[in-house]
Order: sequence, then structure tokens, then C-alpha cells
Amino acid sequence: SLLLVADAETPPTGMRSRHILTLLAPILTVHGYAWAPSTLSAGTQAYLRLPAMAVGHRRAARLSFKSRPAKGTSLTLRGRSLTMSASKPEAANAQDILNLDRGVQKYNGEIFCNRALNMKNIEFVGFDMDYTLAQYIPETFEILAHRGAMAKLVESMNYPAEILELADYDPTYFQRGLIIDKVRGNIIKMDRHSYVKLAFHGNKMMDRDERTKIYGNVFQKSFTSKDYANIDTLFSLPDAFMYAQLVDFKDAHEDKYPFLKGRSYEQMYKDVRRSVDLCHRDGVIKDRVSEDPGRYIQSEPGIVDMLKRLKLSGRKVFLLTNSLWDYTNVVMNHICGNSEPESRDLEWLDLFDLVIVGACKPGFLDDPQLSLFRVHPESNKLSNMDNALFDPPEVSLAQGKVFQGGNYNHLHHLLGSFIAGPQLMYVGDHMFSDVIRGKRSLGWRTMLVVPELEHEVNVWLEQSIRHRRIEELWELRDELDEWVDRLSLLIVSCDNKEECVVFDRIDEIQAELAKARDELKAVKQMYSSELKEFHEAFHPVWGQVFKVGYQNSRFAQQVENYACLYTSKVSNFGKVSPEMIFRTQSDVMPHDQLEDTPIRRMLKSRGDSFVRSLTEMPQRTPSPLRSNSPEKL
Repeated sequence: SLLLVADAETPPTGMRSRHILTLLAPILTVHGYAWAPSTLSAGTQAYLRLPAMAVGHRRAARLSFKSRPAKGTSLTLRGRSLTMSASKPEAANAQDILNLDRGVQKYNGEIFCNRALNMKNIEFVGFDMDYTLAQYIPETFEILAHRGAMAKLVESMNYPAEILELADYDPTYFQRGLIIDKVRGNIIKMDRHSYVKLAFHGNKMMDRDERTKIYGNVFQKSFTSKDYANIDTLFSLPDAFMYAQLVDFKDAHEDKYPFLKGRSYEQMYKDVRRSVDLCHRDGVIKDRVSEDPGRYIQSEPGIVDMLKRLKLSGRKVFLLTNSLWDYTNVVMNHICGNSEPESRDLEWLDLFDLVIVGACKPGFLDDPQLSLFRVHPESNKLSNMDNALFDPPEVSLAQGKVFQGGNYNHLHHLLGSFIAGPQLMYVGDHMFSDVIRGKRSLGWRTMLVVPELEHEVNVWLEQSIRHRRIEELWELRDELDEWVDRLSLLIVSCDNKEECVVFDRIDEIQAELAKARDELKAVKQMYSSELKEFHEAFHPVWGQVFKVGYQNSRFAQQVENYACLYTSKVSNFGKVSPEMIFRTQSDVMPHDQLEDTPIRRMLKSRGDSFVRSLTEMPQRTPSPLRSNSPEKL
């Protein structure tokens, strides 16, 4: 065990121990250390001995070295004791006794690894632009897309003007990883086994019976059919919001508007996609961004330095984006600090060896028949590249390095050598177009940009106490499950036979079984309530992006399967050397955590003699968990 010592060298003024023990508060809370002195007088010490399984010596060392004590205080590790002291009374202020380095408690831009990747083996590094190099501001950019698309539905597709009075876009309402059921008008969230765990019809939540009736027997591969649309990118969030609004509007007003009555949910989704595409094509969105990029694009320092460092390392760096040249030029100038129209130039091209715009991903990655065109940046004109795959790459690039369209064969050829998939890493934000297709079709190494990751990690750290409480309830539920199973086994084994050893105690066993079932029901309700509040801390409707209940979400499974690396923003890549070796953590299966599996605890609790467990009435020897009855909890 670890001995925690809180020490005051001089008389402090109202130094509360709960502030002193901030670092270990989650551990103290879940292990039942409810008592603590309200103040510490001169020369006094507070001792708390913690179970070794709760906090180890190495963790204590990390806390002591990574924490930043306030001036006049100290936090040191001596042997197996973590000691905090204050040398001045004024230094012992309850709010300032420990000025934590918040970076220790929050996400610091870490790059997480699913598949080991040695950057020394990477010769080519490519980047997407939208939502990768350029992160958009949801409150301005996505609202612009929503308003423009709703107007298109009325002006170009004969939708009732009344839809323009619907609520304005809420960028926080939906999240990435959801799936749109185009046929039924539903939006669903699935776990990694493709079971639907949360479903809405429009904006109306479906209860469990409704959900099971519709999706209980749906084969998991069906979710990849044309009847479903994945919200793979942040670009798709306005689509989902608009579609849910139209579903609700149709259900409420189809008798009033014959046009809506003849419109299926699937056709309405097509209308949404068409209206958004029209906004992108006719300049409703991109012209506004070009006028004032800073209003719509987040500032992200470090991108330019990161790109320069990659080039200096000897790697070839390329830009591969679906945006066309004129818009790409505006955005990249903004990233390089040239936001005003008069300050824009072509110097940003020096950051790349090759630039391909209008790539039409995912087709670019799997259709070898797509044609390539040369872009002339000064005139914004295109010219044919009929011999693109036959001319030496140095000849093609001598006339300029900006191209439009094409396919992966053109990319590989222009980069100047035969490319094996593992030599190239592509960084993007779109799960399907950037990551899955590049990995599946070409064997590229991949990095996924997940802006939501920072929020996910920070909330998880903030909710660590609740998470530990959920784990305690989980273990208590398993223990009660074991008790119910053992009592049930006794009753079944006895089978009302008078010669049974415990026949004369069968009523007692049945009474105990009924009580245990009531307790189990209460604990399950508490567990569900705690888990619900835990997920609502991440998102009030959809919960964690990477979880559904206690299972990984379908999105999390895709990240794990197809993204070699993932992080919150592309500039995090500049925090490490271009020669970095990314190592993954060891995979863990249930049998690797033998002592934590419910069945292991169940069998161990029954002792060595299975026969004795059937013939003797088991004595309830409460564990520390079991002693916490539902009422006490």
C-alpha cells in the first residue's frame, strides 16, 4: 500500500485536506475514505493508506514530478510516502495550495496508435484539406451550409416555405459515427457488433421495443447497403440535422402538403444531399468563406512548421483534396497567414511536392479510369494530361505541380517511384473516403483526424470518479449474479426431493433467493442510472462518440480497424519527430484479464469443492463490495 502524508510546517489558514488531496480524490472517494480533517494545524499530518491495487508507487512518482505546486508549497516522494507541505501560512490558501498543471489532467494532443508505425519507413506523406489541414468553425460554417441548403429546398425543389421557419442549425445535436436509415426516416447508433442501441425517428426517440421490432433481426451486413448513409465526417452533420427536421415536418404536415405525402423518406434524403451539393457548387458556401476565411476557419498554429519539417526530413509531401483549385488556394493562403485577398499568393505551394485538387474521393482511390488535368494557377484554367502515365514524372512536374482529378495511378506515378502501400501515409478526416478506402484498396498507412477526441478525453478524465463508481456497481452486480446463480443451482439440484441434504432449508433458500433478486434489480437500476449520467456528460442525446453503453461504438471499431494513428488535429503531428516510432498497446482479450472476468470470480467464490457447494447452504461472507448494500450505495 501507499502512505499518503499531508503535512503543514507552519500554521495554515483554513487549509482544507480535501484540497490537499486533490490528486488522489477519485481513489479516496471510491475506496470509502469519507473522513478527513477539516484543517491541518502546525506540525500535524494526515495519513491515508491506500490499497496497492488502487494506486501504485510509479503513479505516485508521476504525480509528484508532474504536478506544479504553488509557490511556498512542496510535494515530494519519500520512499513510499507522498508528502505535501506548506512553508508559509499564506501559501496554504485552500484554492492555491496546489496549482495543478492542467496539462497533466487534460488531453495534450497525443497521437494514439492502433498499428505500430515506424516513420522511417514512410517516404510519402499526404494530407486532405477540409477538416484536416483546415478545421472549420461549426457555429458559422455549418450553419451557413444548413441555411443555404434549406433555401435550395424551397427555391429549387418546391418544398413548402414553412420549412424555413424551423429551428436553426444546432452544431452540437448530432455526432459523427451515426447512421441514417434513409428508408424509414431514422437515425441510429450501433455498437461494434452492429446492434442498434439508440434510434430516433426524426427527432423523436424510439423506445427499446420499437427499436428491437425494426432492427432486432436486421443482418449486420445490411447496414452497408444503399438504404443507409454513414455520418462519416463533420461535413455530414448538417445533412443529418436537416433530414431529421424534414422527417418530423412530413409526419406532422403531409396531409396539408400533397407534395410531402408523395415524398418518401428516401427521396427526402436525396433532396437534402442535392441541396447541400448545390450550395457547394454555386458558391453559396465557398464564396462566403473566400470573403472572410477567418470567420469560418479555426486558427491552428503549427501546421506550416509541421509541413516544412516533413519536407526537410527528405519525404515527399502532397495535398490531395476534393475541393477545387480556387477554393483550395484561398484556404491554404489563410492557413499560411494570408487571409486578405490582396495578400494571397502561391508561395504555399512550396510546402508540397504535388497538389491534386478536385480529386473526387473515394473514386480517386479505386477507379483507375478517371482522367487527370493540369491546373494553371495564374489563369485558373485546365489542360489535358493524356500522357500523364507515360511521360516521366519530372517532365510533367517541370510545367507545374498542381493537377485536378485523376486517380491513384497518377498520384503514384507523379511522386516519382514505384510505391508500395506501407511507404505512404495519408492523413484525413473522412472515415470512408480518406481512411477505409485508402487502407482497403491501396494498403496505405493512415492517420485519422478526430476533432471530437479532445472533448471525449477531457470529459472522461473529469468523470473518472463516476466511472470508477460504475465499475464498482458492475462488480457488485456480478457478485449478486453469482449469489443468485448459486442459490438457484441449489434449488434445482434439490428438485423437491426429501432425501436432499438441504430439503428442510428450501424455504430459507428461496427467501434468500428472492431477496438477492430484489437487490440485484436495485443494483442494475443504479448501474443504468450512473451509466446514463456518465454518457450524458459527453453528449446529452448520443453519449460518447467511441462508446455505446459499455461497448465500443461502430465508429470506434472502424477507427481501430482502419486508422493506424488517430489524433484530434493535424498540427499534433508536429509535436514529434518525423522519425518517430509509434507503438501500439498490447491487445487484450477477456481471457487475458482472467481475474477480472465474472465467471472467474463466480467459480472462485464457490471454493474448491463443487459438491460441497451443492450440499451445504453457503454462508454469505460479504466482500467489501458486497457489504455495500443498495440502500447504503
